[in-house]
Amino acid sequence: MKKNLFMLLTGFIFLGACGFSKPATFYVLDSNDLPQISTTLSNADHVLIGIEPVFMPDYLQKPQIVIRQADSVTLTASEFNRWAEQLSDAFPRVLAHAISEKMGYPAAKQINLNRNLFPYRLFVEVLRFDAVFGKEAVLDTWWTILSNSGKLIYRTRSTLVVPAGDDYSSVVAAEQKLIKELGNVIAYYAEGFLVKDKK
Repeated sequence: MKKNLFMLLTGFIFLGACGFSKPATFYVLDSNDLPQISTTLSNADHVLIGIEPVFMPDYLQKPQIVIRQADSVTLTASEFNRWAEQLSDAFPRVLAHAISEKMGYPAAKQINLNRNLFPYRLFVEVLRFDAVFGKEAVLDTWWTILSNSGKLIYRTRSTLVVPAGDDYSSVVAAEQKLIKELGNVIAYYAEGFLVKDKK
């Protein structure tokens, strides 16, 4: 009898805890405004750079937003602050937009069709993508551009740092800014080799 009563009380406590659990907040990596008018780009068939699937370290292969502690070696994943989609899915799409925006035309696109459609292919390996509250957000990557035939065009490591606030919204905004900055760096070098390639 006591055992049954204990189990019943435990069940009520569990249900009560579930009923009052904090709802999760979901964030998107995209920070781009929609165009005011729906348009079809006349030069969209001239996309030059295809972005391959981005390699993410294991600690970012989860929906929870990861915060690095001040000791720089401890990571905390928030159950109540999550990405709306996998970072590995969103990252190449957002990066393509940043590259194209900097170059002034649709120069880059996430590869989801035949790779032969793209004269150049961009490979990105993310080494670190996280933030310390009230201090900084960091994006550390190796990235490589190959021609469609496999010729190495450019390879380098980019380590970018921007200030971060002390809440999740400001961290997400900082990480959005980091991808835009990476897109600007890649676009700068891409414009250089595209000019040379045309000569």
